[in-house]
Amino acid sequence: MDYTVQSGDTLFLIARRFGLTLDALLAANPGIRDPDLIYPGQVITVPVGDGQGDGMPGIPGQKPLNLLSVSLASGGEVQGSTNVPANPRFILNFDKNVVSDNVWENNRKSFSLQSQNMVSVPIDVTRIPETVDFSQRQNIFIQPQRPLTAGTAYGLHISPQLRSKAGVTLGRAVTINFRVIGQAPG
Repeated sequence: MDYTVQSGDTLFLIARRFGLTLDALLAANPGIRDPDLIYPGQVITVPVGDGQGDGMPGIPGQKPLNLLSVSLASGGEVQGSTNVPANPRFILNFDKNVVSDNVWENNRKSFSLQSQNMVSVPIDVTRIPETVDFSQRQNIFIQPQRPLTAGTAYGLHISPQLRSKAGVTLGRAVTINFRVIGQAPG
C-alpha cells in the first residue's frame, strides 16, 4: 500500500508503525537512496500481505478507510433517497481524517456528481480544516454549484484514491445514488 510521509516521520518509525523491519521497508522502496532523507508529502510503498503488519489492531494506517455515512445538512440519509432537495449540501463522514492539508488537494478532486444521463454536474468540495475544528476532520462537504433537476436520479462518485491522513486509501470506488424530489420535467 502507499503511505504519505508526515512531518516528523522517519523510515524507522514508519517501519515500526506497520510492524516491519527497516530492511523490508527499504526493499519495497528501491528509489530511496538515503534512508535518512525523506520528506513530508513523499509517497512510499509499505509492503503488506506477507503477514507483516496485516490487520494489526490499533496500528495507525492499517485499518482501511471507510465511508460511514452520507447525509444532508438539513437531515436525512442520502443513499437510495428519493426526496433529496434541488439545492442539497451533502455531508460525507469517514472513519479517518480526510481533511488534513497533506491529503486535501488529492481528496477534493476525488468526487464527481453525474445525472442519470451521465451529465457531469459541477460541485464545490469543501472542508473545515482540522486546525479550525478538529472534530470535523472526518467530514467532507459537497454542494452542487447549481440546482439539481427535479425527479432526476444522480450518482455521487467517490474515487478509490481518496486518502486518509495516515496514507490509507479508500481502495474501491463508491457511488451514492439518489433522486431529487419532485416531478421530472416533461
